[in-house]
Amino acid sequence: MTSILLLPVYFLLVLSLFYFLTKNKIIDLSFKHAAAIFTIKLILGCIYGYLFLKFYNGDDTWLYHRQSLQEYQTLSHHPWQFIKALFSHSYDKSQAITFFDTTNNYWKDLQYNILIKLLAVFNILSSGNYYINVLFFNLLTFWGHYFFYKLFINYFPQKRATAFVIIFLFLPFIFWESGIRKDGLAFIGLSGCLFYFVEYSEHKRIDHLVKAALYFALLVLVRNFVALSLIPVLLAFWSCKYFKAQALYIFSIYTLSFAALFFLSSLGPNAFNLPQKMAERQEAFQHLEGGSYMFVPQLVGTFSSYTNVLPYAINHTFFRPYITEGKSPLLLFAAVETAFILIVIIAALVQIKKLKTITKHPLLMLLLFLALINYLMIGYTVPFAGAIVRYRIFFEVMLLLPMFIICDSHNTLENWLNKRLHLYSY
Repeated sequence: MTSILLLPVYFLLVLSLFYFLTKNKIIDLSFKHAAAIFTIKLILGCIYGYLFLKFYNGDDTWLYHRQSLQEYQTLSHHPWQFIKALFSHSYDKSQAITFFDTTNNYWKDLQYNILIKLLAVFNILSSGNYYINVLFFNLLTFWGHYFFYKLFINYFPQKRATAFVIIFLFLPFIFWESGIRKDGLAFIGLSGCLFYFVEYSEHKRIDHLVKAALYFALLVLVRNFVALSLIPVLLAFWSCKYFKAQALYIFSIYTLSFAALFFLSSLGPNAFNLPQKMAERQEAFQHLEGGSYMFVPQLVGTFSSYTNVLPYAINHTFFRPYITEGKSPLLLFAAVETAFILIVIIAALVQIKKLKTITKHPLLMLLLFLALINYLMIGYTVPFAGAIVRYRIFFEVMLLLPMFIICDSHNTLENWLNKRLHLYSY
């Protein structure tokens, strides 16, 4: 109980860190804004933990916490074993080619082990208190938001306020990315890789390329299919510098080419048969239990089965949960969020003449194509509305940013937000 008294102490230390970073202009935010962002994330992260403990029997987030307490004991008494366990496994077969397997897979288990061992390290300072660990975890995930924000405003400084609200203050996004789950680590890996790869493409600094590779490696370890989806859009972004064709065409060509390679992989060894591996992932989800289950036909790894499931995948990720399916507060919240996203997308699409403002821009096409690819992958594999809401959230933000550029082409919303947020370049 006394450990919770450490929370305000650590909170003040984190604020001191942000004061140093902002005062020395290491980050492109004011102290007031940085402190507000972190405070909101911390509050929502604690609410996240409390809600899942009280109403959902703890769910995975508290399971990871309990497992981290056991790992903390290992760290305290057998530190070498704590480290060694990350690089060893007890499976009978070699794990060299099981990277995309759904079960009996060292790489899949490593995703959870990384998070649990990270929490075990946090326990040294938190004395095993979940809510203090939330503070440390959000100090890390803050950088996922910041990398994404910086990536966007480097290209669109005139949309600074809009980007700030969507990336730092969009409540569904902040809520799901503030809870202790793998999603937060995946978001850091994704945002860091995007930011430093784009920086490398502009400035050709080798340290940016190394950082992009390190963040990509993190993403590979915690969400390998998301990492796979990054490859065509990063290559397309790079190619836009050398071809005069509209970015939309280049991204379409790369995406279709990689889709063809995805299905052609079924002709190779089973370990790299990606359509079958995704089908196995869907089957694993089908065996889980949950109150927000949605029927989806079984994938069997063939092209025809993917075309049959496509309408369900689109419906589940773009339109579900419906308002009528809001049987719990979180699902109702998600249904309102889904309706909001659809309204914004429709408002943008009806302005056909303005669509060219984004189809020519490589960064906006990168965000849109990456979002659409992952929307489909999530729709194909995840049959639970509650899980879909969480998995798609940072791709939802990738959709929102280009849509708001279209809808607010005269900067009416941007100017209104700026008057209230007082944002400027630091």
